[in-house]
Amino acid sequence: MSKNLKNFWYVCEFSANITDKPLQTVIFNEKFVLYRNRQGQVVILKDQCPHRGAALSLGWVEDGCIRCPYHGWKFQDDGKCIDIPANSPETPIPQRAKVQTYAVQEKYGFVWLFYGDLPEAERPPLPTNIPEYLFASSMRAAPHVDLDKANYVRLMETNLDFAHVIAIHRKSFGQRIPLNSTVKYDVDEQDYSAVAKFTYDSLSSSKSVLNFLLGGRPRVTLRLSFYLPNFTLAEINVGGDSRWAIKFAVLAGYCPIDEKTTSVKRILFRNVLPFPWLDKFFIKLDSILAHEDTIVIESLDPQPLPDVSEEIHVAADGLGIALRKLQQKYLAKGWSLEASEKKLPVSALHK
Repeated sequence: MSKNLKNFWYVCEFSANITDKPLQTVIFNEKFVLYRNRQGQVVILKDQCPHRGAALSLGWVEDGCIRCPYHGWKFQDDGKCIDIPANSPETPIPQRAKVQTYAVQEKYGFVWLFYGDLPEAERPPLPTNIPEYLFASSMRAAPHVDLDKANYVRLMETNLDFAHVIAIHRKSFGQRIPLNSTVKYDVDEQDYSAVAKFTYDSLSSSKSVLNFLLGGRPRVTLRLSFYLPNFTLAEINVGGDSRWAIKFAVLAGYCPIDEKTTSVKRILFRNVLPFPWLDKFFIKLDSILAHEDTIVIESLDPQPLPDVSEEIHVAADGLGIALRKLQQKYLAKGWSLEASEKKLPVSALHK
């Protein structure tokens, strides 16, 4: 049985990237085309013309509709063809001249695509407990994308791991964390998400590249969250409730191109040096730290996430275990996207 979930909202792209020019995205080897109609709403269609199979993402948007690049067939945002240039206006358009459409929402700077066959009233909600301070004027947001040769859930899990920083990030900032002390925390688990918090006093002997930002021996609080099926939030607070506290956070959508390739859409938030001209510096720093994770995650065998019983666990793995258990809960419910399930029921693909 596939361990990929259906009947959830998948992050698939940044909202800012969707314009009136068609854009292709790939989820589980299935191609989609995204664009904005005349009302500014995001439209998601299957990226395949029903006539000869051309990629609609190579076409163009006209009057809020998309034109096929091959023969110019014109499709509304409900997928219905309304014009075939090779036919006279009085010629009836074939009923089968229709493209599959997908439900879509925008929130937190991302576009979310519903991938499943549940009626609208029964679908899980988008995350509702993302902290509001992230979107305050004091926080600067810098989006960027990483393409990783690793399974999307494996990449999610490393962002839920409090203990990996002392090894993977030992040359950057991991040496600030005291060794030989138990990493133990409580996990607050909800229907589709979980969150945990861990606090420690950083070591003053650190030679971290972040020394110029952290300095001294401040108290550091990490708050990590995940939201099924492909969304995480990592929050870092240095200095507690002090008005001088340094805050970083990363919202990340892990878009599974296939079982071993993931496009990671990240938005890095910061309250330190919130100047637009410094975005490239902080994006580069975030990418370097993320790449430290990726080098190791790409080596994991197997790549698809094993069942809880198949690996060894310790107390520090609590949040990752919660992720696996929630996945198993919905897989047992029948919400599995089977490898043979290339096409979802048309009844599910409405707006």
